[in-house]
Amino acid sequence: MLKYLPCVSILFLRVLDLKLMTIESKENATIKHLVKLAENKRYRTQNKQAVIYGEHLIIEAIKKNLLNSLFVSENSYERYVDIFANLGFTVYKLNVDVVKKINVLDTVFDIVAIINLPIEQEINFSLDSLVLENIQDPGNLGTILRVAKASGINQVILSNDSVDVYNPKVLRSSQGIQFGLSIHYVDNLVDVLEKLKTKLLALTPHTDNSIYEIDFSKPTTFVFGNEGNGISQELLEKIENHVTIPMHGDTESLNLAMAVTIAAFELSRQRSIINKSI
Repeated sequence: MLKYLPCVSILFLRVLDLKLMTIESKENATIKHLVKLAENKRYRTQNKQAVIYGEHLIIEAIKKNLLNSLFVSENSYERYVDIFANLGFTVYKLNVDVVKKINVLDTVFDIVAIINLPIEQEINFSLDSLVLENIQDPGNLGTILRVAKASGINQVILSNDSVDVYNPKVLRSSQGIQFGLSIHYVDNLVDVLEKLKTKLLALTPHTDNSIYEIDFSKPTTFVFGNEGNGISQELLEKIENHVTIPMHGDTESLNLAMAVTIAAFELSRQRSIINKSI
């Protein structure tokens, strides 16, 4: 019957069943909740939610069935109908002032979402892993997560004093790759290392053992430390095998994310050779 109503737009037909709510106040409770999620790690952990910014991250979250609620600028609403028309929950339409309020990054995004954090899996002590101690730079961590996934390392274990993988800056750097990784924050990394059944390697400049002389045919765990101080002495003493990335000239160290990249892809390279020979 609707086909006889030419004044009904295609856009209107697609959103007839959409639950739409307009928010015009920056003091709205939902907006305050979103901003606190974006700014506070403990609040994210307590609520098991996080905030993501931009179309790409939202599409990735939809693929993983993580989306909880969606917020879109009233000026961009029609542009994003393809994303939210069939999601089945409330979409919040925001004015310009509220959009500015919910953006905590240096770029203003016109579409934002709250996601439910993935259900945390148990640590697999026999799996290739990255162990990260006291990582502080969001850009570094975001890059490391992408490197882990790209090199085939699907488990990342971090000390609780590390930056949160759902920090908005980490999410921007990683582009949502953490949605597909097994990620664990722990109080005591020493306890975890003692339970691991993999080859355990500490990456440090204070050794002559080259990473290129290591056999990566068996499951391996790489341990990396803080950007400025490296691995703590307490952790180093629990790791028998210390390795380094050989460097030429006067170079003393590499950026943490670069070092992780070299190590992870050396493992990937060796595995690729092994697989081709089978």
